[in-house]
Amino acid sequence: MTSWILVTDAGRARLFSTELRENAWNLVEEFEHTAGRETSCDIENTSPPGRMQQGDAQGGRRTALEPRTWPKEVEAEHFAQRLVEFLEAAIAKRDYDQLVLVAPPHFLGMLKKKLGQQSAKKLLVSIDKDLSKFPTAEIRERLVDAVFPQTAAH
Repeated sequence: MTSWILVTDAGRARLFSTELRENAWNLVEEFEHTAGRETSCDIENTSPPGRMQQGDAQGGRRTALEPRTWPKEVEAEHFAQRLVEFLEAAIAKRDYDQLVLVAPPHFLGMLKKKLGQQSAKKLLVSIDKDLSKFPTAEIRERLVDAVFPQTAAH
């Protein structure tokens, strides 16, 4: 049984694969999203505050007074979508049997919300931690029990 472990934040991700608890984890893919690491001020905003926009529905108007999505949030959504599309394509090819998602809480929520039905069925566990900057050996050490839960048969 092939387990995929996606360790990510809003700017980078590493996808590992393993089959047995004692096996090393192999890097399947690395993803970079540099805009996800920028501050909202550094990301070009396509809709400056105070500008009126025509709405699509019945000639309605939107103003800058409505809740807005910050550019950094939009970039995080784009990256989450890119990662989920990769996972969806892989599950269609039966590349993995179970999935573990590891990300900071907010980004983890984005990923889980975007997961398709097939990938969601394969989700073994989701862990709300930012381990994206850790070396592979430390990530494995911290997560091996979550990926391969041991039975309490002592």
